[in-house]
Amino acid sequence: MNNSNKSSQPLYFKIVISSCFAIVVFMLFALARSTYRDLFQVGSYIEASVAYIDEQKEALESKPAELAYAFSPRYREKIAKELLGRKAPGEEVIILTNETQNLTDLLPYRIQTRPDSALLTPPQKWLRYIFGI
Repeated sequence: MNNSNKSSQPLYFKIVISSCFAIVVFMLFALARSTYRDLFQVGSYIEASVAYIDEQKEALESKPAELAYAFSPRYREKIAKELLGRKAPGEEVIILTNETQNLTDLLPYRIQTRPDSALLTPPQKWLRYIFGI
């Protein structure tokens, strides 16, 4: 009689063990799923990178004149003048651009006026003053 009482486990112990087993199985499933997803994303990233590199190679091969210009001494001189500000003695460097510049962009910030400030209500003016909105 005593043997049968010792071998049987209480019900709550069986519930705890089975719930722990279920949690471990779920965590292993989540780990496997996450690992698979990460590996799949890395593969798709590699495929996208290879496709982008191939496109760039084709674009570079289609423009040999631009590539030759990039390795020429004339291009090096242009970059030295534009970016580094170097020039030959007695030479004056003028850089022309295609963009037009507004004269108000050249003025300091405190001189520039905002035309919409007259249309704002006092709370909006306070918000602009405090938060710069």
